[in-house]
Amino acid sequence: MNIKSKHSKKHNNKHSVVVTYGLKIGLMSALLLGLVGCGNNKVSQDLKNSVKANQMASNLMAWETSEAHPENVFSNWRAEAAEGAAQKEKIADEICEHLPQLDGQSLTVFEHEIANPENRDLLAECQELLQNNLENYYTSQRSGAGTNNFRFEPTVLKRDLSNGYYAVTADVGPKEVILTFDDGPSGAYTETILSALREVEAKAIFFALGKAVRANPNILKKVAADGHAIGSHSVNHPCMGCGKVSHESALAEIRGGHQAIYDTLGWVDPFFRFPYGSATPALKSFLRQNQVAEFFWAVDTEDWKAQSNETLVRNTMQRLNARGRGVLLFHDIQRKTAEVMPQLLRELYRNGYKIVLLESSNPNARYNSSLVRQNRPLP
Repeated sequence: MNIKSKHSKKHNNKHSVVVTYGLKIGLMSALLLGLVGCGNNKVSQDLKNSVKANQMASNLMAWETSEAHPENVFSNWRAEAAEGAAQKEKIADEICEHLPQLDGQSLTVFEHEIANPENRDLLAECQELLQNNLENYYTSQRSGAGTNNFRFEPTVLKRDLSNGYYAVTADVGPKEVILTFDDGPSGAYTETILSALREVEAKAIFFALGKAVRANPNILKKVAADGHAIGSHSVNHPCMGCGKVSHESALAEIRGGHQAIYDTLGWVDPFFRFPYGSATPALKSFLRQNQVAEFFWAVDTEDWKAQSNETLVRNTMQRLNARGRGVLLFHDIQRKTAEVMPQLLRELYRNGYKIVLLESSNPNARYNSSLVRQNRPLP
């Protein structure tokens, strides 16, 4: 063999090695891409987007109107599942593969949808597992729980509402707070919150939704029996200052919320909180004309956000200490709120805060609301 032939053979062998190595690299890359794709399919990405959106939302309205909100995500999945049996099985399998992999805190973002009967078919294979995972998470968060042996001194403050009233701090004194709970009554969590408040003799204002009152009238009666104030939060929780609800529809929401409470209790406190705190000047004027106090808040506890009990309590106390007093915003439809309430009440007490209750200076105001049709038979 001549020198040229030897060189040619050596070159061909080298080329074969390069090609073989290149094929191996290509196959490995394809495999890795496939694995990445499996870990980032649509369901998995939807879940990640929801968790991120929850953490990034600056307020409740931003969260509830997000396309990544679980209510929208599950609605889209149900629509896809309705395309056929094969698609339904595929979506359900992917959900039950990825949703249980979330850590407990992230899983709480989807808690309402896990319990939603509309999603029963999609979650049939993993609903029990998901519920167990949630229970395990909440159990792990109860290290700060326990019996509260202290009592708050009952304090009631009267306010003249004849020309309306706007509450943020509610003119309370230093180290005085007003506890408020929106969106209930909840058949799942309101009674637990009532128990925590009763234990320390704390009174609060509950801003009830008309649709929730109609669904859970007996729960509302328990709120009233414990001596709490009860105002309205509309019927369906629309954003009244966002330009999507007509003035007439907004008035119907205000009146309807009051009516639902009045029909259930025979009274309704002259208190109202606009959903998301959003209102038009005309609606604010309407409340003033009808001698109804409008409640905003000084501290948003962000109990709708996925966070540990410790984080919620710490952040709430930091915000409150910065303000020194005022109205605290909670939601009694959130399990997180029910779980953390004993711990939060303990921190308020330890930090020297007094819990006060606001009432109209007119003792007949709750019985003579101009927003309701009176003398209707109680259910």
